[in-house]
Amino acid sequence: MATTNTPTSLAGDFKNLYQESGLVQAIPTWAILQDRFKFEEAQSLGQYFIFGVVLQKENGVTYAPSSSTGSGAVTLNASVAGFVGQAQVEGYAIYMRSRLSYDAAAKASRAGKKAFAQAYGAILKNLKESHQFRLECSLLYGQVGLGVVSANSSGALTLTSASWATGIWAAGLKDAVLEAWTTTAATSTQHDGDLTISAIDIANKKVTVTGTSTAVVANDILYFKGSRTSSTWYETPGLDKIMQNTGTLFNIAGASYDAWISQSYAVGGNLSMSAILQAASVGMSYGLEKGLLLVAPEKFAQLGLDEAALRRYVSDSDAKNTKRGVRGVEFMLGPVSIEVMAHPLVKQGTPLLVAEDYVRRTGATDITFAMPGSEEPMEVHVTDVTALEIRSMSDQAIFVEKPAQCVRLTGVT
Repeated sequence: MATTNTPTSLAGDFKNLYQESGLVQAIPTWAILQDRFKFEEAQSLGQYFIFGVVLQKENGVTYAPSSSTGSGAVTLNASVAGFVGQAQVEGYAIYMRSRLSYDAAAKASRAGKKAFAQAYGAILKNLKESHQFRLECSLLYGQVGLGVVSANSSGALTLTSASWATGIWAAGLKDAVLEAWTTTAATSTQHDGDLTISAIDIANKKVTVTGTSTAVVANDILYFKGSRTSSTWYETPGLDKIMQNTGTLFNIAGASYDAWISQSYAVGGNLSMSAILQAASVGMSYGLEKGLLLVAPEKFAQLGLDEAALRRYVSDSDAKNTKRGVRGVEFMLGPVSIEVMAHPLVKQGTPLLVAEDYVRRTGATDITFAMPGSEEPMEVHVTDVTALEIRSMSDQAIFVEKPAQCVRLTGVT
C-alpha cells in the first residue's frame, strides 16, 4: 500500500538525507579556513563572546648583582603592571535558502529512499557548499569587500589585479547580486543599487553586471548584497580586516596597544622565498613561532623558481601513490616555521601570514540545516506556494588572539 507523502514526511526525508550523507560535516578543499580552524562553540556574555588577550607585559623589574644581597635588602623598583584585555567578539549570522515543489519532492519520495537521495542530494550539497563559500569569503574579507573596481565600461566592471581572487569569481556566481560602495569604512556611500552578475571574464578580471551601474567608478569596492549598509557592516571582520586594523576592533584600541596591530611587509614584485622570510622576520620580532601564509594559487606557483634545497615540502601521508607537486611549502627561519598554502579565494596582491596557533573561529553555531537547539530541519512551508523551503544558517566570527604576530604582505605582482 502506497504511503501518502505529506510536507511533514518530506521534511523527514530531507533530515535523513543531510544527516546520513555527511553533508553537515563535509568540508570542500577550498574552504581552507573552515577546515584548518575548527569551529569552537563559545560562551557568550550578552551578545558578545569574551576572550582574554595579553596586551602588555609585566614591566616592574629590578636588577641587582648577587653581591648586593650581602649589603642589605635590595630596593625594588615600582610595579608596572601588565594588561590582559577583554576582547568582545560578536558572531555574525549567514542564512541561505532553497525551495522545492511539493509534487516533485513527493514523486521522488514515493520512489524510495535511494531515489529521493539521488533527486535531491545535489540540491542539499549545493546549498551547503554555497553557504561554505559565502562564509569562507567573510572569514577572509569580511567588511573589506570582494574587489576594487578599476574601470566601468557600460556595466563591465574590471577589477584591479591586486584585489582579484580568481576563486571568488570562478565559483558559479552568475545571478548573484553585488553592491558598489565608495570605501570600506563603516560610513560609506553606495553607487547605484543592485548589480546582478550576468557574466564573468576570468582572463581579463572582468565582472559584467545588469541593472543601473552608471555611477560605479574606479576605486569603488564590491560587496555581496546585504553584507553592509551605509553606516555599518553585517558580516564578521575577516582576516584581512583584522590585519589592517589600526583603530578599535573587538572593543580594544590598537592606538593604545601595539600588540593589537598587525604588521605589514611590502614585497613590490614576485612572491619569493626571500620575501616570505623577510615578512616572517617581521612577525618573528613580535613572537611568531608558527605561521600560515595564505596566497593566491597564481602566486604560489611563483615559488617554483626558488631553490629546492632551501624549502621543505608539506605532502600528504599517502605512501601508496606517487604524486607530483605539493599542497604546501614550508620555510624555516631559525626556529620559526612558515607553511605556505595556496588558497583560491585569496587576492593576488596581498598574501596573509597569520599566527596559526592564535586564530580562533567561534560563535553560536557552525553551518547547520537544523533549528538552533534541536535536530529538526529548518523547513518552511511557503505561503501561497506549494513548496517547501530548506534553510541553512551559521553564526560565527574569526578572531586572532595575537594580531601583532601576523604580517600582511603587499605589492605582490
